[in-house]
Amino acid sequence: MYAPLLRIGGPALCVVLTIGLLLAGKSVISGTESAAVPEMTLETPDLSDVPTIGEEPATDGDIPADPGMEAMPLTPDAPLPDNGPAQNTIPEPPAVDTAPLAPSSPVPTEPAKLEETILRHPVALTAGLVQFDGRTILLAGLKPQSADRICTATGGDWPCGTVARTAFRNFIRARAFTCETPADAGDGVMQARCRIGTDDPALWLARNGWAEVDGDDPDLTAAVEAAKATAKGFYRAGFAPSPPSSRSAP
Repeated sequence: MYAPLLRIGGPALCVVLTIGLLLAGKSVISGTESAAVPEMTLETPDLSDVPTIGEEPATDGDIPADPGMEAMPLTPDAPLPDNGPAQNTIPEPPAVDTAPLAPSSPVPTEPAKLEETILRHPVALTAGLVQFDGRTILLAGLKPQSADRICTATGGDWPCGTVARTAFRNFIRARAFTCETPADAGDGVMQARCRIGTDDPALWLARNGWAEVDGDDPDLTAAVEAAKATAKGFYRAGFAPSPPSSRSAP
């Protein structure tokens, strides 16, 4: 008789106990959350304290003035108050050294490029000075001479400048000169090294005593010293004066 009741009431009793435990746990959890989280009350602002848009907020009297601010006159000529040194003062620029700069070293210039030029129809103006079409060349390494030079010898004075020019004309014999001249050379007197065929006219004048060296050319210096030793040209001693040559220069 009790066996059927137990089979039916046992499961039902388990269900009732489970439900009771669940309800008891829910109550415990709800009580814990209520204790942990404080109750918050939302306050509704009083709309009377909110100013209407476009209206100035009401004041309960005059706003107290800043004790650090003093009344300033509104006249344009009134001086500004002195509030002490400025906080953001712009520093003065550093002094500029006005000492003159040291001169830079000169830039070396390239020598003018030379080119060989054939000059025809030469005219000897003096010993070592030759004129061509629009150009006048002084043979390099020699001092310019004058056709009016007078030399003194034991027999008297003689026109050594004219004699030297005549001797130079006889040596040239209207032969063309080949000279090393600057590529952009213009008119006027210039110094240049020249040759006549295979002959060096400057060296010829030095060997025959019709030149004076200008510089330190060893060949010309040696030739002039040899002419002095043998009393040639300008360095003749006791040479009697002679009349100018019939082939006078223009």
